[in-house]
Amino acid sequence: MAAANALPKTLVRRIGAERIAERIEALGKEIARAIRPNERPVAVVVLQGAFVFAADLLRRLPPRMNLELGFLRCESYGASTKSKGRVMLLQDLDASLDLRGRTVLLIDDIHDTGLTLEYLVARLKKRGAKRILVCVLLERKKAPRARRLKADFRGFAVGPDFFVGYGLDHAGRHRNLPCLAALKPKRSAKR
Repeated sequence: MAAANALPKTLVRRIGAERIAERIEALGKEIARAIRPNERPVAVVVLQGAFVFAADLLRRLPPRMNLELGFLRCESYGASTKSKGRVMLLQDLDASLDLRGRTVLLIDDIHDTGLTLEYLVARLKKRGAKRILVCVLLERKKAPRARRLKADFRGFAVGPDFFVGYGLDHAGRHRNLPCLAALKPKRSAKR
């Protein structure tokens, strides 16, 4: 069984599946206290990185919340481990999803530079959202640029490592890992 759970040699386990599950349970309770059913809440999930996190989190929310669900897809990293400094909207919310006067729970994988979340919050406000609460799985302790937007809910504060697993990827790989792992830094060749 240990071999089946072994990570590729390029990764280091940082946050295990049990710890993730415990934190998501607590996040579900925090969110349930913050959003009332009469706010007609809508969960908006940022694909692709947040899909595993969102699936587990949404099942922890009480049925009384009666959430609607929408998906959009953005890219700001590509195959790199650093943000490109711009956000590309690859797939917008379904046009039939009415956000006017509603509370939106925006669920994303990581709050790093803040560019993606700032872009999406502005976009959701233009569509009429009354209140937007941001929930992220990971938030960098020290962002590479000053963030104007704060996450309302976060799973874990992390350092500068590049994380994969639990839906997060590097160049499309490692999303299937049940834990969060960091890419090992590449060693430079000795001269």
